[in-house]
Amino acid sequence: MKEIDIYKILPKKNCRECNAGTCMAFAVSIKKDPSKLKECPYLDEEKREYLRRNIQAFDWRDELIKNLEQEVSRINLIERAQDIGATLHDEGIVLRCTGRDYLVRRDGKILPETDNKWIRILLLHYIRKGGRGNLTGEWISFRDLRGGIVKASTFERDCLNPLKELLDENKERTIDVLKRIGGLNIEGYPSDISIRIDLLPKVRVLILYSKGNDEFGSSLNILFDKITNEFLDVESLIFLMEGLVHTVRYMLKS
Repeated sequence: MKEIDIYKILPKKNCRECNAGTCMAFAVSIKKDPSKLKECPYLDEEKREYLRRNIQAFDWRDELIKNLEQEVSRINLIERAQDIGATLHDEGIVLRCTGRDYLVRRDGKILPETDNKWIRILLLHYIRKGGRGNLTGEWISFRDLRGGIVKASTFERDCLNPLKELLDENKERTIDVLKRIGGLNIEGYPSDISIRIDLLPKVRVLILYSKGNDEFGSSLNILFDKITNEFLDVESLIFLMEGLVHTVRYMLKS
């Protein structure tokens, strides 16, 4: 359905109770995200269900994946493999991400096939950006990365705090999951838990968690190898860390 067809079915009250300025604006928004249909208080259930069945939701990630696949298909993967820490395969290159190996073929397609669009976008972007350098063993905070100060509050809200909540709720199981996706205990840090994870071959993080006591609450700090910016910008790094949180949460439930 086109936006104008959706608009014709709406009440056309322009009441703004759905937080859209007009019913036409609301039609555009539900074309992109049909779940917003519930926000219209004047749409009867029969029409709501009709629209839900007939609106084909637009997912910006599908278009992004398509564009990234085309870009990667033009890259010489054999030449890029060593720089990004990938291994060669007859069909392309193999990259390890959050503890699992993925084959990225020369046409940009990823195997095993996965519905996890976050993984596909991340791997393709990592290959496209390229980058050179080796892990340094020097740790810096998110704020110390290029552009990190600007995105620090987003990182804290979408990555740091959600992971801290998982550790607070069930420390032992969360730590077990982190280890199952490649986490290693590291000694020598003033925290109860120190886990190092290679989320991508050249993207290494250090998770420092202390459970706290009666006087002080728990704390979580996430540090990054100094080389990280050569392979991912801060927006992509937030995307990666969000994916880590989603992965851990999913594995905890299952």
